[in-house]
Amino acid sequence: MLHRLATIILSSTMFTAPAMAQAVSDNADAGPGATEIVVTAQRRAESLQRVPVSVTAVSQETIRSQNLNDLTQVSRAAPSLQVGTDNSFAVRGVGTLAFAGTIDSSVALAIDEVNLGRPLLNSPMLNDIARVEVLNGPQGLLFGKNASAGLLSIVTTRPKLGEYSSSTNIEAAMRSTPGSDGNAPGIIVRETLNIPVSANSALRLSGLYAYQEPGTTYVGKPDPGTRHDLNARSYSLKAKYLAELSDKLTLYVIGDYNENHGIAGIFDNSYRQLDPTSLNTAPLAADGITAGRENLKFGGDADQFRDIKTGGAQGQLNYLLDSGVEISNIFAWRFYTQDQAVDGDYTSSNGLNINATQGRYDQFSNEFRVALPAGNRLSGQAGLYWFKSKLDTARQLGGNSYLSEAAAAASPFCVGPNAAASCTRINVSQIGSDRDYILDTESYAAFGQLTYDVTDAFKLIAGGRVTHDKIEMDLSQNQLNYFQTLSGPRGTYTADYKNTDFSWKLGAQYQATRDVMFYGFYGRGYKGPGFNDSFPTATADVVVREETSKTGEIGIKSSFFDRRLTLNLSAFHTKFNNFQVQSFEPTLATFIVQNAAKVTSKGIEAQVIAAPVTGLTINGSASLLSSKFDSFAGAQCYPTQTTKGCSATVSTFDASGMTLPAAPKFTSTLQVQYEVQTDGDVKPFIQGNWYHRSSINYVVNQAPGAGIGAIDIFGASLGAKIGDGMRVSIFCKNCTNKINPSAIGIDSGDTNARSPRGAATPKLSYTQQWGLDSVRTIGLNFGFDF
Repeated sequence: MLHRLATIILSSTMFTAPAMAQAVSDNADAGPGATEIVVTAQRRAESLQRVPVSVTAVSQETIRSQNLNDLTQVSRAAPSLQVGTDNSFAVRGVGTLAFAGTIDSSVALAIDEVNLGRPLLNSPMLNDIARVEVLNGPQGLLFGKNASAGLLSIVTTRPKLGEYSSSTNIEAAMRSTPGSDGNAPGIIVRETLNIPVSANSALRLSGLYAYQEPGTTYVGKPDPGTRHDLNARSYSLKAKYLAELSDKLTLYVIGDYNENHGIAGIFDNSYRQLDPTSLNTAPLAADGITAGRENLKFGGDADQFRDIKTGGAQGQLNYLLDSGVEISNIFAWRFYTQDQAVDGDYTSSNGLNINATQGRYDQFSNEFRVALPAGNRLSGQAGLYWFKSKLDTARQLGGNSYLSEAAAAASPFCVGPNAAASCTRINVSQIGSDRDYILDTESYAAFGQLTYDVTDAFKLIAGGRVTHDKIEMDLSQNQLNYFQTLSGPRGTYTADYKNTDFSWKLGAQYQATRDVMFYGFYGRGYKGPGFNDSFPTATADVVVREETSKTGEIGIKSSFFDRRLTLNLSAFHTKFNNFQVQSFEPTLATFIVQNAAKVTSKGIEAQVIAAPVTGLTINGSASLLSSKFDSFAGAQCYPTQTTKGCSATVSTFDASGMTLPAAPKFTSTLQVQYEVQTDGDVKPFIQGNWYHRSSINYVVNQAPGAGIGAIDIFGASLGAKIGDGMRVSIFCKNCTNKINPSAIGIDSGDTNARSPRGAATPKLSYTQQWGLDSVRTIGLNFGFDF
């Protein structure tokens, strides 16, 4: 039914396309070509050209014109932002190099000023968005806890007083499916209503429904009773209420609920390259799959589904004193539930059929803030922050390593209820592990950042934050029987840790002319502690201690030719200590998160915005980056590696001097948009965009098959605005069908292969993960506002 619905809409809206946001200048002294970009990078509304930090503002116009539907796609418009395995984020080459739920993300996420404690909370697709700000470098001073590498700040559109309006947008598309017949349809429907409740209050309601089929092709053979939910479905509802209770007091309340189902774009994994003696050769042949760089086929006989529910509520009060001082308080609750299972071997044989996670997460936060008037000689803000969360997660891995049913049921494996009578115990599977843990986190902070105007042009900036973190974990692991148990001994364990930290920032800002500003700062960043999510031994120290960084940055923000040309440049140097990283421990056959590295990230960023003639806008950004390990003595050798001292008996090496995963040396984005100036109701437009990224490698040890060369991704749209509220266009994303994976990894099954006698015989094979934009998408978009 959904397939037919998408096809009908696709064929009946041949004239439709993405909404092009109106360019509005709120700056009284802006030049004729200027569009003032307002950001909240310092927790107050300011012109992008006046903010002394490096920030990329992806506007509502860019989001609509490029059909950016989620945060992973925002990276195509922000060159400092990269997406890695499992849709994790990195800024300036630094991200979370561990996938345990027991540590925080290095790139923090915030929605409407509320910090999100876990990445899964960002699952909802973008809807009714004012802008997305990518703040480059450590940002923990003003944005809640833990932003050691950067911050993604999502700002949604606020309710508008005295206005009744509606905005409808329908996107229908077809996605290429290389190697298979036909195409994969998709549809996204968005609706927003702005409703005046009284003269001084308004309600804004927004909803979204999406159904998307990926470019991958499932060729598996499902076992009876298993669930295979392959295509992505999303539902989202959000309500925002804004009330000006008096000329001094404002109330802003937000509540939302979201569901995401299906594995598309998250767990679309296939085999990229096989070792000549790979354990996966025969199972892949049975599914008719040939490993390769453009192999988008995957199998599976076990459960494959993903159900994520997120939501919450927040309330904010702002009170403006007669002196101009503003007092605000924001309280928020966010949650998610997770239920997912993936066939871990991607074939229709039982190599690792079970990879399942169930979890519940709740967080509560409160932030009290006092802000001095922006026009005073001394301005800035100070406040108190409290955060408390609870994560309850159960995980299980299990499989029979492609053993035949007869071998799996006989001694000594004894798998399943029909095991041979000679077995001393019944095993769930040949290999496996299980863990069930509760993680409690509590954090308190006092913070402040002040700016002092030494002269009208020269300002000094100073800020600090004292943070106290307390974490506790109760863990039960490996309570089931496996012939070969992964990750550690059976048992129940506890761990706790406390830490107090002071982070700070010193800087200066000089407004040389009305249109040229210089800035510079140096500061210390912080990311809180966590735990390894298993006990590799009964007495192991599983605490992952706090990560710190020191950053220096200088920059210039400038405009020329009556503000028809904007040029911003920044140069930065950041050193991370106690870098939190994950590596594989072959003797225990498990991943371990540890403080094992020092990292240096340095580079130059540039942004150009031009409006040379009426109707034409050009927006380009570029990032030149060097992000390398200064030291990492526990880096894992890849199978068969003989360099860096690796051998059959040595499984780790020092990765000093090696580039971090998914950290390109050069990235650039370019968008050109032209709207034909006419006197009639129909105003045609054309838009093109280009994303370039130099070569990268997705794994720490730089295994040769985990690299991908330079890529160029092109997008375009062609359409028209009709009257005051209608927009129609046709668009393409990845127009040249550059088939590119979102991540590449080393197959763990072959890595831990053993001979029939039990001796280790590691093999080197590669898997790859696909996103929804890994192939070409052609679609139509219709928008109607009134």
